Amino acid sequence: MAASALGILGGTFDPVHNGHLELARDLRAALPLSAVHFVPAGNPPHRAASVASAADRLAMIELAVAGHPGL
Repeated sequence: MAASALGILGGTFDPVHNGHLELARDLRAALPLSAVHFVPAGNPPHRAASVASAADRLAMIELAVAGHPGL
């Protein structure tokens, strides 16, 4: 059996939105990915600091992907 590939979707997710979920679902449909993991970034230097804390952004992602197998 071949190893499963894992997709990684990074971003600030401040806030996470339907576009992020749609992109992850489209990636799974287009590529042989077993799952797409969301990785919230810290505070990137090219934009203003995030409004939500890192813990809050992680919690938003967990709520957003709940019920979406493979995300």
